[in-house]
Amino acid sequence: MELYSYNMPFKPTKVMPVGDMQWAGDSSHTASRMLKDHIQWGVDNDVWFMGQGDYIDHFSPSNRATLRAGKLYDTALEGIDQLAHMRVKEIYEKALAPSRGRWFGLLEGHHFHQYKTGITSDMELAEMLETVHLGSCAYIRLVYKEPVHGDIGEVLIWTHHGHGSAQTPGAVLNKLQRVSARWAGDIFIMGHAHTKESTVIDRVIPIWNTPPRLAHRTVVLACTGGFLKGYVEHSRDGLVPRGTYVEQGMMPPVALGGMLFTIIPRWYQGKYHQRVWLPDIRVEA
Repeated sequence: MELYSYNMPFKPTKVMPVGDMQWAGDSSHTASRMLKDHIQWGVDNDVWFMGQGDYIDHFSPSNRATLRAGKLYDTALEGIDQLAHMRVKEIYEKALAPSRGRWFGLLEGHHFHQYKTGITSDMELAEMLETVHLGSCAYIRLVYKEPVHGDIGEVLIWTHHGHGSAQTPGAVLNKLQRVSARWAGDIFIMGHAHTKESTVIDRVIPIWNTPPRLAHRTVVLACTGGFLKGYVEHSRDGLVPRGTYVEQGMMPPVALGGMLFTIIPRWYQGKYHQRVWLPDIRVEA
């Protein structure tokens, strides 16, 4: 698990998790124009991005296992490497380039390519975007220093690409609720299911001031969407009328796009109490 901490200015922070693009060189299957507009809106509105995995659709886990089992010549492996590099370069140039330097990091998904050099296509994309590779799961810590009193507050984001099947809104949120019962955090997010779902839960914490009091901290759970089209009219596999794996698997259609989180750093000062760190966290789909 990777852990990264960032010092943030004491003002609202906008965060947009972006993933599940599964770019394979064909705009008819990836909503590349929507993705480009989504990224540009974020850049224009001073947003920080987080990569949720599955940026290109070069190899799934089973495909990578088959490739490792095959006894391919070096020239064939080099050709596969070149194709993966081309896909990474395409999605970077088509949509992601304006956001370079504005990412907290990129998670690893299920769909990526392992180059002969040892790095992966996800790591290559992270380097292009001037950010870090977050591996399978990560904590992102945002630190806010209040300028007048000098008090320090933090917001913890627990993030994972996601795993397993979940075809109902409750299923994906149930996964995150189980995680939130065992891990510290203010925001718990995952991709993978391609759906945009969120909920909030309240935690009650004791504040041992004089007199003691109770305070409420809102925790956000969210599945962050995606840009892979599930049902495409007149979809073809060569000359054969054949839908995507979503259509073939009779999976439910989902709304494309991503989510926006707004974190408002806030210290609460009651009449008879000491200051309490109670950030305001909001989510929009």
